[in-house]
Amino acid sequence: MYYSLTYRNWSDDRQVETGILEQVSVTRDELFMRKLVDATLMKNKLWAHLSNECEDHREHAVYVTEYDNQKPAEYGTAIADAALAMCKMSSMYSAEYMLWNGSAFQELDLAESSSYTMELAEQLLDHYMVRGGTTYEFVYSVLDADRKKVLFLMKEVDL
Repeated sequence: MYYSLTYRNWSDDRQVETGILEQVSVTRDELFMRKLVDATLMKNKLWAHLSNECEDHREHAVYVTEYDNQKPAEYGTAIADAALAMCKMSSMYSAEYMLWNGSAFQELDLAESSSYTMELAEQLLDHYMVRGGTTYEFVYSVLDADRKKVLFLMKEVDL
């Protein structure tokens, strides 16, 4: 079964929807994943998610605004730089991990990388990930549907 998902541009200044950016038909797992990320890259532009809604259990919407209007204070420009620099493509959805080095996000090569949308969605629910005894905190996530990537931006933490 497929679901209709519409990305709607929202103006905080005017408190009104200003147009439809994209309309897609997706599986339930992909719908779940798309609603969980913090931002989506569409047509080489980063859009921050504001809210989600569903009408009659069929028509789904994600309200977005230009990333610059909602960027996190500490990582704002670095998140946009990392997301827009993505170039690897996949035939199925997969994760890409970027680690904060204090001034920018750099690619972190982790052995396993899921290609199942529900596994990626499950990971989007987590705040932390432990690999090889190192704890990482997820600070932001970006979906790039064109390249079939979910970008996990994170920092190393000592818990």
